[in-house]
Amino acid sequence: MLALPVGATTVYVSSSSGSDANSGLTREDPLCTIGAAIEKGSRILLKAGDVFYGSVSLYGRELSRYGEGINPVISGYKRIDGQRWNRVSRNVWRIKLTTKRYSGNTVAEPSFLNNVGCIHEYDKGLIHGRKVQYIEDLKNDWDIWQTDKNGKEVTEEDFNYLYLYLSRNPRRMHLELSTGIAAMYLANATVGGVDFEGFGFGLAAGTHTTIRNCNIDAMGGMQAVGDDSFICYGNGIEFYVASDIEDCLVEKCRVSRCYDCGITIQASDQGQATPRNILVRDNLIVSCCEGWEDYLRNDDNVVFVNCRFSHNVVADSGNSGFGYSDGRFKYCHILGNNFLGDKGMIIEDNVFIGGNYYCTMPYDGRYTSHKWSGNVCYITPGSFILSNYVGTADVIRITENGIDKEITEYRRLTGDQTTRFVLCNQSEIDTMIAELYINVIVNGLNMM
Repeated sequence: MLALPVGATTVYVSSSSGSDANSGLTREDPLCTIGAAIEKGSRILLKAGDVFYGSVSLYGRELSRYGEGINPVISGYKRIDGQRWNRVSRNVWRIKLTTKRYSGNTVAEPSFLNNVGCIHEYDKGLIHGRKVQYIEDLKNDWDIWQTDKNGKEVTEEDFNYLYLYLSRNPRRMHLELSTGIAAMYLANATVGGVDFEGFGFGLAAGTHTTIRNCNIDAMGGMQAVGDDSFICYGNGIEFYVASDIEDCLVEKCRVSRCYDCGITIQASDQGQATPRNILVRDNLIVSCCEGWEDYLRNDDNVVFVNCRFSHNVVADSGNSGFGYSDGRFKYCHILGNNFLGDKGMIIEDNVFIGGNYYCTMPYDGRYTSHKWSGNVCYITPGSFILSNYVGTADVIRITENGIDKEITEYRRLTGDQTTRFVLCNQSEIDTMIAELYINVIVNGLNMM
């Protein structure tokens, strides 16, 4: 998707064996940091197996890998020493974040980077953390709090400490925290064979962008700074349509455990920007609060032009390990925010496993937000086949007695005449999801 200039310079980078005093022009003489490499070259190769800390801005360049082994990782995690937790009350603990004693993506001063999104129990691979607005809302294990301020009142100093509700002693646990910044900003760029983990936001992608063969895990949960109300956010990959955006591709990626959605195209309420030729295909989106989200809310004349969510597998939506409060209707495979009706987004030939299916807002009493074709959804009794944002109208839930009546009503409201729904019990769903993970481990991201 991106044509690099003739004579583009290739630069090698290794966090484990490189130095920014090196030339970076050979594998034997690599640079140490991505920032130094961006200054020197337009094709940047990271050493397989290495870990690089901090956010990356990639414009007009290619980022990939070299060497044998697992993908290099760009990490936002700050690893903390459990012995520095202080007990505030019976089950509430506090830790100071503005010290030099931590490793990973660190900052030893007041900073918005200390705006924590989630907690990673790294020896067990578990993600935790539901951020609450007020300290008195710390009531359940893994609830976290930093400030009750809203919008423009929030300052860097408000994130100096993290409060945690936990009935166990966190000093005895192996923990690291995600940091409050996007993993990557990119436009007119290609990134492939690089993994991302532990940021308050994922990959913010602009026009002429290709993202391929990447693992993206544990994105989001940080508090929105500058918003008028208390809100947390964080998507795995987001195409934000602030201006016209076109010719983008996301393929063969695995996106997992995001606070909001795995992959999304979305725009603000204002403007005339249009998304064109954005293709999201052959990806695995698993255990995010929502799998796919799209919305264009600004103008009747602004639509998706040849934008497709195609041949993806979306599984276990609503089970990220952190994120929204329990029971929210937005836990779903597909979230549509197209308040002005059908915007022409194509949802085709995907497989959806477990979780709720579709949530959206009605427009003049209708839910026709997409063009549907050839999708299959494996769903359990008790799950929502259709839900409203606030759950007060036209909510359709699968019953134990069958799904024919529910499907008929769903098709009437949405206009989706093609999605095939298969009723399964939870053990069957669990087996399907386990097989997905096995296939990824054995076959990599080329499983689909």
